Amino acid sequence: MLLGFIFTGFILIIVGLLVKQYPNLLAGYNTLSDEQKKEIDIEKVSTIARNVIVLTGAAVIDASIIMYFIEVSKKIQVNIISVIIILGLVVLIIWSNRVPKLK
Repeated sequence: MLLGFIFTGFILIIVGLLVKQYPNLLAGYNTLSDEQKKEIDIEKVSTIARNVIVLTGAAVIDASIIMYFIEVSKKIQVNIISVIIILGLVVLIIWSNRVPKLK
């Protein structure tokens, strides 16, 4: 179980780092027209996405190691890791929607 959570955390960190260099990885951005892409400050959005996804991955790794050593049951571990990932996604959605559109 521990290795699966650590692997998940590393995948999140890698994806977070890739999002900054390749913003087309963001859901829906690659389907926008060129005109719509000009309205979005992709530099800020990709920076926010990178930061939130990397921090979520680090939180998953940290939480899984801590729970392993204090011997939390596997069912509770899965629930806690799921909550961490969902909270990370909610924060990402809220923060990225707060970026003002370019005029």
